[in-house]
Amino acid sequence: MTVADAAKLAFQISLFVVILGYGLTAEFGDVRYVLQHPGLLARSLLAVLVVAPALAVLLVNVVDVHPQVAIALVTLAISPLPPLLPRRGAKAGGQVQFGLGLVIVLAVLAVPALAVAGRLLGDVFGKQYVTNPWSVGELMLVSVLLPLVAGMAIGKFWPALAERIGGPIERAQRWALPVAMIVLLVAAAPQMWKLMGDVTVVAILIFVLGAFTIGHVLGGPDREFSAVVAFASACRHPATALTIASANFPNADERGAVALYGVVTALVGVAYTRWLSRRARASPG
Repeated sequence: MTVADAAKLAFQISLFVVILGYGLTAEFGDVRYVLQHPGLLARSLLAVLVVAPALAVLLVNVVDVHPQVAIALVTLAISPLPPLLPRRGAKAGGQVQFGLGLVIVLAVLAVPALAVAGRLLGDVFGKQYVTNPWSVGELMLVSVLLPLVAGMAIGKFWPALAERIGGPIERAQRWALPVAMIVLLVAAAPQMWKLMGDVTVVAILIFVLGAFTIGHVLGGPDREFSAVVAFASACRHPATALTIASANFPNADERGAVALYGVVTALVGVAYTRWLSRRARASPG
């Protein structure tokens, strides 16, 4: 197994662990809560599934970036699963219940959203970024829907078991994605270095800042919701992006751009959280 293969496997494992952890703590009431706010849900899906992908495609058509960078940005943008959304949103003041409910909705919509996004982006921009959206169906089934349903079932029907395994899974959640990211950084270090000298970092930064802004605005004036939608819009799990890219562009090496995206997103996310905290402290009452 190469380091690149290890990175992809590590991300797939981290995705499974993260979604299983969501399932253990989620309740069917979380979905009902989201569905009871149809306007907010519609704006959230608009930000995650429509505006952010359109921004990515528009950006790669305007900015002269390497083909692998364009592939990475677009596949990341149309991958609708944000990693660690409830936890990161909560740190920024977002509501955990809304974050969990949104993750469940996005997990269920993942494959059809990819199919529709691929078709629409091809029709509008004249380039097929997703020629076979069902190629990621197996990943969605094994790493998303299966652990999500299993976790929710364990939490509902075997609460004692959920409590017993909840602690280890939560610790695994905290480490799985960072470890996978480190493996990817090691595997992609040469590619990252080659991309540092051109407009790649600027393009990724523009996309991430734009996606955070889109989500924050469409999330509405309430910090409990705007923080969650902002992170959902800007953050994508690299496992789905790497799978989509390898299935549709087998000759491209997008690891360097995906790794840079992970670094930029983490830094912007920290800055965004601190900005929200300062605003909350400055607000009266």
